Amino acid sequence: MPRIAITATHVVSDTDVHPDVVPYTKAVERAGAAWTIAPNDPSTIDDLLARVDGLLVTGGLDVDPARYGGRAEHARKEARGYSAARDAFEIALARVARDRGVPLLGICRGLQVANVAFGGTLIEDVREELGDAYVIEHRQTYDSGLDRADYAPNHDVAIEPESAFARLVQTTTCATNSMHHQAARAVGEGLRAVGHTSDGVIEVLDATFAHPFFYLVQWHPEELVGDAVSDRLFGGLVSASASRSAQLEKQPQASR
Repeated sequence: MPRIAITATHVVSDTDVHPDVVPYTKAVERAGAAWTIAPNDPSTIDDLLARVDGLLVTGGLDVDPARYGGRAEHARKEARGYSAARDAFEIALARVARDRGVPLLGICRGLQVANVAFGGTLIEDVREELGDAYVIEHRQTYDSGLDRADYAPNHDVAIEPESAFARLVQTTTCATNSMHHQAARAVGEGLRAVGHTSDGVIEVLDATFAHPFFYLVQWHPEELVGDAVSDRLFGGLVSASASRSAQLEKQPQASR
């Protein structure tokens, strides 16, 4: 059984999880893989990749705008602050995954931090950026203004028909959820925007470099139990991770 390393803001241990991480662990288990929680320490990456077959970079805190030359002050300045340790770890992890061909799925913040890792930038606040053109509620709020917690689908994403992502999920449009106020602005080197909402927000990034599995989505497929696109995303990650594990088994002395 392949093992997936899951990133998190609050790292309890490699086997105990903060409640925010539970939906990700359950999604990995449903797809047929085991999991471990990754430490937010770049010095541990070699050891981590010797123990796992794939990577799941999850949602969470904003990436510090200092990482991409963004504005520290914006309409929804991150009230919980930033995590320098998590930023440094995930940026390094995304680069190593690219260079070593380690399967990676990035979700929400995962898309954003990978984009920053490859030289891209972020929209600091989508509502502020779009103004009157903000016609989709990307944070999915109640009428009271409070953020929803059910993550139900409420808008569509159009996917480029010839993209690798479209081939993976076997569709060119899908209904998605979202709980984000930031998004990719300039796309990083080696990535291509292949999925957008009707207001132009980037929701999917494909890799243009050769890689067995490197996909980034802005929504939360871990919350969409039984959804075909979500199942194909996690199934694809697990399948690619299993293939990597099998290949490494044939080369016991190879460095992961």
